[in-house]
Amino acid sequence: MVEKKIIVYDLRLSYNGSLKIVDFYKEVENWMNRKGMNKELKKKMEKLTAKGKQLEWTIECWKNLTHFAKDVVRLRSMFNNVREIEVKRNGRRIKMQQADVLLIFDGILETDLAHKWEQKPTFYFLRAMVDKYIWKFHTERYDGIVAADTYDLQKTLQAFFNLQKMIVQ
Repeated sequence: MVEKKIIVYDLRLSYNGSLKIVDFYKEVENWMNRKGMNKELKKKMEKLTAKGKQLEWTIECWKNLTHFAKDVVRLRSMFNNVREIEVKRNGRRIKMQQADVLLIFDGILETDLAHKWEQKPTFYFLRAMVDKYIWKFHTERYDGIVAADTYDLQKTLQAFFNLQKMIVQ
C-alpha cells in the first residue's frame, strides 16, 4: 500500500504575456533530465474557444530516493486565451504565442512499506503505530529533498518566463 505525504501543496506561478509554448515544454524536459527524473503524462488537453485556445498539460515527474521512497513533483499548467503573434526582434520576425498562464506545483513523498510487514490485522495495527511514532523520523529526512525539487522547478520556470519577457522587449 503506497502512502502519499504532501510536502508542497498548491504552489502557484502565473504569467501573462508572450512565450513559445514549445520552449516551455523543452524547459521542463531539460529540468527533468538535469534532476534525473522520469515523466508520466497525466493529462494533455487542447480546446478552441472564441478568445483563443485553452491548453492544459499535467505531468508527474518522479525519481526513486530509496527502494521504498519516491520523490514526485506534479505540475499542472493551464494556458488560457492562447493566440499566435509575430514579434519583430533585431529585424527578424519571431512567431510566438500570447497567453495567460497558470502553473500549479505539488510536491509529494510516496512511501511503500507494504513488503516490510505482513498484512494480518495485528501486524497492520502494529505497523500503523510504528509508522506514526517511530518510522516517521526515518522518512522525514526526504521531505526536504521533495520540497527543494518542487521549489527548484518553480524558480526555473519563473526564470524562463522572465527570459520570455526580455525576448519581446
